[in-house]
Amino acid sequence: MIKTKYITIGLAALSSLAISCKKDFLNKLPQDSVSPEVFWKTEEDAKAANIGCYSALWDVTTEVLPYLDVLTPNAYSNYPWEGWKNISLSAQTPTSLGGMGGVYTGAYGGISATNNFLANIDKIQMNEERKAVMKGEAYFLRAYYYSLLVNYWGGVIMVLDSPNIDQINAKKSSKEEVYAQIEKDLTTAAGLLPLEPAEKGRVTKGAAYGLLTRVSLYQNKWNDAVKAASEVMKLGYQLFPSYRGLFLEANENNSEVIFDVQFLQPRFPTNWDIYLGIYAPTNAPGWSSIEPTQDLVDEYEMKDGSKYSAGNPIVDPKDPNNNRDPRLDQTIFRKGVLYNSVPYPVTEDGWPGVYTGYSYKKYTIYDNNTSLSNAIGGTGLSQINGIVIRYADVLLMYAEALNELSGPTAEVYAAINQVRARPSVKMPVLPSGLNKEQMRERIRHERRIEFAGEGLYYSDVRRWKIAEEVLNRSIVLNGGQTKGATENRIFRKDKDYLMPFPQKDIDNAPNMKDQQNPGY
Repeated sequence: MIKTKYITIGLAALSSLAISCKKDFLNKLPQDSVSPEVFWKTEEDAKAANIGCYSALWDVTTEVLPYLDVLTPNAYSNYPWEGWKNISLSAQTPTSLGGMGGVYTGAYGGISATNNFLANIDKIQMNEERKAVMKGEAYFLRAYYYSLLVNYWGGVIMVLDSPNIDQINAKKSSKEEVYAQIEKDLTTAAGLLPLEPAEKGRVTKGAAYGLLTRVSLYQNKWNDAVKAASEVMKLGYQLFPSYRGLFLEANENNSEVIFDVQFLQPRFPTNWDIYLGIYAPTNAPGWSSIEPTQDLVDEYEMKDGSKYSAGNPIVDPKDPNNNRDPRLDQTIFRKGVLYNSVPYPVTEDGWPGVYTGYSYKKYTIYDNNTSLSNAIGGTGLSQINGIVIRYADVLLMYAEALNELSGPTAEVYAAINQVRARPSVKMPVLPSGLNKEQMRERIRHERRIEFAGEGLYYSDVRRWKIAEEVLNRSIVLNGGQTKGATENRIFRKDKDYLMPFPQKDIDNAPNMKDQQNPGY
């Protein structure tokens, strides 16, 4: 059955692992528990419960965001116990959901917290403007948690009231009903949230419209997506000049970030520097848990905008990864470059790296000229925020929806070329004269490259209904420990578009007995 939670200050303290306020605020969260019988009395209670609504963001992000690309040809994981490799091989089951199990339970935990907040906040006498903003945050967060569930599971049990024992008898709602509630919550949130957050990390009006753009796009509601994206585009967001710098702690909460999840070392870190760092002690204290693939690298265009191929005359025969889209070297470590001021490792017989021959730079503190001392406290623990929605995504979602509505208009070209023209990227503009289908393929390429390592590609190929084509392929492993081996990925069209419901929910919820997703 769905696990219910009742908000206490102790639960609210857990939210420090997720989006929150300023990072120094995380150190001030209360550590004790208070009984619900004496809760919902003061504005401080409201603040604590409000923060509690954010807590599940840690559950649905820290062990999830960097791993989602493992489910696509973008990335490889060698370790099945980490919960993602088996999904890429179509081996998930109702009793073994891998990493997706944390998404499911985390999202429902967040929904429980937001429902409890919305059911009780009006018991408290406080400044009505501050109360309205708190409500807007709760509506947004509930919509976000449901957006994850509907994306990966389709129709789900949808509860909107304060946790109670009768919810075990709730019936599964259709996908359309869940999306309708998400849209309703986001519209409500947009009317309550401010343009600028009172504290860094809290959600804003831009976040509400940004998520509304995404859920509209995922339903092929092109006109609604264009409208929602247009609202975001009025709010003053800008692309951050440095693509690499966008994912560094020094530049967090910059002009491009619309909604992110904030972390703090040493109390509330992630392990991303360990997971993404190379398993080579002279370079980093990493595990090579998640590595970019040759398949992804081959997708990067040449610097002149032409497609990469061995026969392209501008390819450097000595190093085919030279002269490529600058986002390649701002995302990935490879043979021929420095990693923490040490040459990227190559075996005596010429195989680079560990498993795939490449390592992620994005979402790590490591760079070409950094050093091992950049691993905070020498542990490799990270406090880089996880970006959920950024302005480049809004621009490309706008371009995609508008192209589907009207073909490659000037506005479609402008949005895509703006992303390609980022000062640290400066890729050529797209060629004129593309038709709708050609522009669609260009947008899909741009999304794969721009958001490599950010967990969006798995959702993209599924909503485009091309997953059985894209995800059923052999991944070539050109690393020092694999030396050209292949992994044969499996995606079964009849079941893998959706995840299975946990068997415990099927067994314990009376109205879920015959509601398992197809193929499981």
